[in-house]
Amino acid sequence: MRFRRTRTAAAGIGAAALAAAVSGAMLPATATAEPARQQPPGCGTGCERVFDLSLPYDVRFTGWRDDSVPGGRSVLAYYIGDELHDSTELSDRGVLDAGCGWEGDAQRCAVTYYTGAHSSGALSVLLTADRGIERTDDVVGAAPGATLRRLDGNGRPDVAIRQSTFDPNYADAPQYWETYLEFEGEFVRTGCGAPEQHPSPAPTEPLYGTCVYY
Repeated sequence: MRFRRTRTAAAGIGAAALAAAVSGAMLPATATAEPARQQPPGCGTGCERVFDLSLPYDVRFTGWRDDSVPGGRSVLAYYIGDELHDSTELSDRGVLDAGCGWEGDAQRCAVTYYTGAHSSGALSVLLTADRGIERTDDVVGAAPGATLRRLDGNGRPDVAIRQSTFDPNYADAPQYWETYLEFEGEFVRTGCGAPEQHPSPAPTEPLYGTCVYY
């Protein structure tokens, strides 16, 4: 099935992109449909499925993680029906969560991950039938807590990233939030919140404060 593309973040994708995406809202990281059956290549014996998103047109997007590898190691997999269409390995990253939304006639997804004990971030990926999984951007913070959010109402997931001031040292330093809006395959930082000594929930609206803390 082929659909006319209305907007794309990756040049040259063209009308051959798969018309499969969520209908204007992030999907939860747990799905009620039958899980994708085929484990992707690169997933060892310690690899477990972390999220499994059921998308329209019989498409699934799953994340697999091996916690036995220091720093984390993951595989993203894109299925059409019961068949594995594409997969990509993420070295030194342990995937946490994912959400997707329409971008033209394709699926734009965001994936949060941890890397080591003191860092977390998010990937932006595009799923198309002709190019498979395309990674278009990556933002990382100097603290755990990267969280998917819907901040601008376009139906695609945005992200809140946790940072550290590193003053006087990492263990005792205040931390703060940054917010990023997804725009044409990139995460665009809107601003930051004030540093705080104790954790707070991820923002539900874009932040516009200064980010000059370290």
